[in-house]
Amino acid sequence: MLEVRDLTVSYGTLTAVRDVSLRVGVGEIVAVVGPNGAGKSTTLSAVAGLLRPGNGTIEFQGREIRGESPENIVRRGIALVPEGRHIFSSLTVEENLMLRGHLPHRSGWCTAIAR
Repeated sequence: MLEVRDLTVSYGTLTAVRDVSLRVGVGEIVAVVGPNGAGKSTTLSAVAGLLRPGNGTIEFQGREIRGESPENIVRRGIALVPEGRHIFSSLTVEENLMLRGHLPHRSGWCTAIAR
């Protein structure tokens, strides 16, 4: 369903993520864990199209999405739900996850929580 291979993301001259690969199959739940500054949010932001990777591939349902706009990526079925002050505090966790870019519920969604 989602495959990231050899992803590298930089902020100017600072490389924040280097050669990250991960795969999420249909029906799987995958957690990306690590200390502050390890690149978790940067990786998920690149998958969601909010950051442009320098290298690597991002495929969703067998199609390359690297370089697509965040809007197109949401339409394909990937949504990034941030944590902390970036969520809607009046909504429950489930309601925040269900927003998914304000699109109606569809099967085949990949929702990531940036922590």
